[in-house]
Amino acid sequence: MATKRDLILTTTASEADSSSFPSITGIAIDATEPEGTSTRYAFKTGETWQHYDTSNHAWADVATQELTAASVMTEGNTKAEINALPETAFTSWTGHNVNVAIARQTTNNNQPVINGIAVNGQAGAQITTKTVNSNTVVLNNENAVEVLDIGVDASATNGGSVVVMASIQGQDNSWSGYQDYHNYVTSPATVAKAIKFKTVLNAPTVGSSTATINSITVKHRTDNVAVFSEGTGVCLTQTHNYVNNITRAHLMVKHPIVPDTEITAEIALRQPPAEVKGEVLGDGTGEQQSVTLAHTEDLASHGFVLYFDGVQQNASTFSFSPNDGQVTFTAPAGASVTADYIYNWTKETFVSMTHDTEYPDKDDNTLVDDQFDYIATRDTDPTGTVCTVRVSLVQHTGNVANEVLGTATGAQQSFKLAHHAKAETIVVQPSGATWRFKDNTDVLQVTAQEGETISVSYGWAARPNYIESLACIFNE
Repeated sequence: MATKRDLILTTTASEADSSSFPSITGIAIDATEPEGTSTRYAFKTGETWQHYDTSNHAWADVATQELTAASVMTEGNTKAEINALPETAFTSWTGHNVNVAIARQTTNNNQPVINGIAVNGQAGAQITTKTVNSNTVVLNNENAVEVLDIGVDASATNGGSVVVMASIQGQDNSWSGYQDYHNYVTSPATVAKAIKFKTVLNAPTVGSSTATINSITVKHRTDNVAVFSEGTGVCLTQTHNYVNNITRAHLMVKHPIVPDTEITAEIALRQPPAEVKGEVLGDGTGEQQSVTLAHTEDLASHGFVLYFDGVQQNASTFSFSPNDGQVTFTAPAGASVTADYIYNWTKETFVSMTHDTEYPDKDDNTLVDDQFDYIATRDTDPTGTVCTVRVSLVQHTGNVANEVLGTATGAQQSFKLAHHAKAETIVVQPSGATWRFKDNTDVLQVTAQEGETISVSYGWAARPNYIESLACIFNE
């Protein structure tokens, strides 16, 4: 098998903050290197990357400052060399943050695992508050897009607190001031080209209080196209007034086969309203008048039009109350006052249609036809000539806790997850395992030490579904 290498670099968000340490006592690297694998390390506390020259007992610049996996494997130190360094080796690091470059190499299917790198030191005073700044998260390089949600995984105990603030970059490339991240989860949605976070951790009681930030996730659109992403999508047909009274309906909905989704259907049937054209309300007097319409039963709030001598009046010049049918206006003396309006207007009341069966589409094996029926069998069941159909595409969601996938072999293994996982929520055990999630296939690839039990926890949401077509047949 060919040799494979990769390079891991810390960032502003993950560098070791040791700037407040009066002295640094050492570095502790916790890593495992299975057979056929190796790791090397380089460090930066100033402007250049360095390694420890064990022959001269001093830090020296690496020859290749534009780091690559190969250069760090050649010029970097081993874990054993770094862990063995005395406190005197770190005198020059005092007052600096520490960045780390890690090169990993394998000649087989095994992978080295980096559990943690700790910079140990002594603080000159008790530190109870720490501010953590994130890297900039680019949402879209060209245009500001909608921020759909911000998720914060944090915890605090015994008086500790975690405050997360965010700053966004607008379409004009300017940055907002930091404010509570909840202010950016709004309706209508916040739009931004990029976002960054500042977290203030406060643990006021030494030895008792804790404050931890585990992760921050941002859900956003990749462009300005509004798409159905998670929840329930609703399709409403146009409302039609048919000639005959409808008491039965058969609906066919063609859609793709999408796991963890559900199609439901409802129908609204009612009798048509009555329309009045040109009802005479009287003659104008030049003074304000109030007149009650001839028909006040279930007046519609829309469709009312008032005329003076056949000229339509602006709605701001009169008042109309659909509650009692009273119209108040001021018409010129002698003008003929008439009105158009709608009564016997009943609102849509949707009732469920019964799911009949599901048929495969004969022309496309990726599609199915869900069929629904409605039959009015009781006097109280709605009937009518005016009909609307509503179809809901339900996208189910849920959580999986500690699902056992299998026993590790020491090599990479692939597992098909039962649901479409939200990648940012995946937690794999054992904690030292390395893993990768293939979103398009819902396959989780895991590498762990032989004999360990592999399990996973995650939140999931079904992929979006859509309606290819629908047709409804009505009958008396």
